[in-house]
Amino acid sequence: MASTSRAARSQTVNLSQTSASQHVTEVDDKVRGILNYILDHSAEKIPIKEKDLLATVGDRKEVVRRLPLVINLLSTRFGILFKPIDATSKTFICTAETPMASIYELTPTQRPQYTLLYLTLMYIFMRGNRIEDTKLYGMLEMLNICVDKEHGYFGPNIRKLIEETFIRQQYLKRERSVLSAYDDSKIYFLWGLRAKAEITYEQMVQFASKLFNMNPIQFDAHLKMATDMDAPKD
Repeated sequence: MASTSRAARSQTVNLSQTSASQHVTEVDDKVRGILNYILDHSAEKIPIKEKDLLATVGDRKEVVRRLPLVINLLSTRFGILFKPIDATSKTFICTAETPMASIYELTPTQRPQYTLLYLTLMYIFMRGNRIEDTKLYGMLEMLNICVDKEHGYFGPNIRKLIEETFIRQQYLKRERSVLSAYDDSKIYFLWGLRAKAEITYEQMVQFASKLFNMNPIQFDAHLKMATDMDAPKD
């Protein structure tokens, strides 16, 4: 299968009106301060806002002048991609250049969360990359995972993990849809920016094939659908 990972795609950072000639090219105390802040917060997987970096430098122009060097150092020295949530955003996320190869790279505390995340992303993937929240929770209940009850493996607060933590970490994206003024709104979940950067659709196919004991070829239609949905529109 051809790779569908978005981690290697080039990311364009909007550095305002600062010209390339004004960018800092040598590591100074302010570059170190920005780097340390990002590294200290990267493990939390919470988006970092440009204004969060101001405390380390004190001036937005100084942050902008140093970001290209900081981004390069994060990539070359730490294997971390630091990129904006969208083309106009001043909010960034850190993702790993090399996707996680095995769940055993995680700590025992992290594994339940990632297993729940993979189950959630897999179901969204299999349902055309967009699923109503009630249908997602219905699928989890079929696996004896009730989002409002404590689970022996996943623990308490399953709904909070899905609706707050995974959303805040950019693994999931939430959309609200209202068909008309006479209808109640519906909530849908999609893959978030971090999920698309760190996890490939091929990994979802392998996960689903093992879970359901099916040949990966049987998921080719799902793979094509997901890939087509992510393809740039003319």
